[in-house]
Amino acid sequence: MRIPIFNLNKKTTYKDEYSKMIKILNTKCVSFEKNDYTYFDYINNFLFNNWKYRDTYLDCYEYLDHIGINFNNKKITEEAFINFLEFILNIELLIENIKLYYDNTKFSIKAKSILFHNIPLILEEYGYEAYNLDDKIIIAKKGTSYDDLKELVPNDIYELVLNYNSINNNGIRMKKIILSKIYDYMNKDIEKYKSYNPQIFTCIKLIINKMGIVGEIDKKYRNLSNYKLKKYYDDCFNMIVYLIKSEEILKARDEIKQISKLNIE
Repeated sequence: MRIPIFNLNKKTTYKDEYSKMIKILNTKCVSFEKNDYTYFDYINNFLFNNWKYRDTYLDCYEYLDHIGINFNNKKITEEAFINFLEFILNIELLIENIKLYYDNTKFSIKAKSILFHNIPLILEEYGYEAYNLDDKIIIAKKGTSYDDLKELVPNDIYELVLNYNSINNNGIRMKKIILSKIYDYMNKDIEKYKSYNPQIFTCIKLIINKMGIVGEIDKKYRNLSNYKLKKYYDDCFNMIVYLIKSEEILKARDEIKQISKLNIE
């Protein structure tokens, strides 16, 4: 009995998929402002410095090397391949969010096929899913829960604060994740933070526990619009930062009080 073409088993591996992608994307497959570029030269010339998650890397080739991609070395691990796909999806998100590039960038038919057709199929085949966290895309195993996604966000308190400040105004999901993690950090020394200003701490606790940051939204607040919720989340963030900085502020105050008693010539 013949097997329909739609049911034929695919025999290619992630290594084959990677080679195919590189072969296409390393040709002049992108047109921008009447010039043609390879996909990676296009990123390098116009987009990479606009990507806030590039850290201190100065070009996309340096960044790709950091995530395990070296075009001169044909060997690749599955983890590096998924890193590579995640990078491409984030660049595509960046293009979508900058009107100049979105309106004036044209991909070849083969590049379009790689970017918009093949990548979703590859992720599906290997059991991954692309999770949109407002201004970034993270690839994780399918079925990753909200709590699991929290683990993909940094733990360092100051990095969390910087990340919150960089979220666009529509980033309600990411705001919830970061506020939850910052609150977890504060809970490790809860009495100290509460002592700085009990009233402010009570307000923070209410927003965290009753407005959907931890668990479901309390029925008392279910009529709040997303606009209002985002406003309260931002208020919560500002109050948290105030408490976190209170220790340094009080220390600075005491130092200034002390030095003011001295006679300065």
